[in-house]
Amino acid sequence: MVGFPFGVKFMCLKLVPKSYGLTGAIGVFALNVVIGGLIGGTMLMTSIVRIFVNIIKMITGKLE
Repeated sequence: MVGFPFGVKFMCLKLVPKSYGLTGAIGVFALNVVIGGLIGGTMLMTSIVRIFVNIIKMITGKLE
């Protein structure tokens, strides 16, 4: 659930359950949450790597 807040805006994936029962709707919602969490986790890891790269650049004096 770490990346969940970062992927909330990407969770509307046009996966709207049509002509499904209750279980199908819950399944599609769960799929949206999982995909949003994966996207958010990727964005979180990318931002952490970017922060560490900037810190290393500041330490070595190569920050432009």
